[in-house]
Amino acid sequence: MRSRTWGRLAPVLATALLLGACGSAAPSSTPVPTAAPTATPDPHLTDPVSVDVVIRKLAGAGIRMQPNNASAGRNGEPVKAINFTYDGWPLVISQFSSSAALRANAAFDPSKQPRHGDATYKVAGLNILIEYGPGIRSAQDPPPDPRFRSAAMRLVDVLDPLLGPLQQASLNPLPLPSPSPSPTLAPSPTASPKASAAPTKKPSAKPSPKATPKPTKKP
Repeated sequence: MRSRTWGRLAPVLATALLLGACGSAAPSSTPVPTAAPTATPDPHLTDPVSVDVVIRKLAGAGIRMQPNNASAGRNGEPVKAINFTYDGWPLVISQFSSSAALRANAAFDPSKQPRHGDATYKVAGLNILIEYGPGIRSAQDPPPDPRFRSAAMRLVDVLDPLLGPLQQASLNPLPLPSPSPSPTLAPSPTASPKASAAPTKKPSAKPSPKATPKPTKKP
């Protein structure tokens, strides 16, 4: 008797176990958090900048300059000017008290031609003035050797992210990086057009009644 009962219950139990195994949910995997992107720091310096900071940045970028001496202006402008020899040419890096003081005291005007005695390359950014090369004699001076032009561009490549946008007053201008474009303002939302009033329908003219022909008189 027990064997018959067990024989009937065995398929039922097997089915129940199978359904229980199928119905159990698989353990969920824990999501791995993604690392947030690291913001790139802005290397641009603010006015006024110390000339010592600029020199350290140039040296850190591999610009090899041989220092000679340092001086200051009689009226305090420039605050400090350091003379170097860079790639065989004289290099002077001057710090003024502000960008306005630089333009007022250094006779630096990018809109005008360089004058007799100005350095071959004269570049400014914020309150820092860079003068590279010997003094020019006239506007008819021949272009400098490409070697010195390349050396000047290495200075620009390092200084523009720090002091830019740079300006220059040179007989043979360097291709300075373009200033970053100002952000474009989003256009203001245009007002939705007002719904025009539905044209009033003119009442259609009623057709005039047709004239009824009069019966002709028989002769």
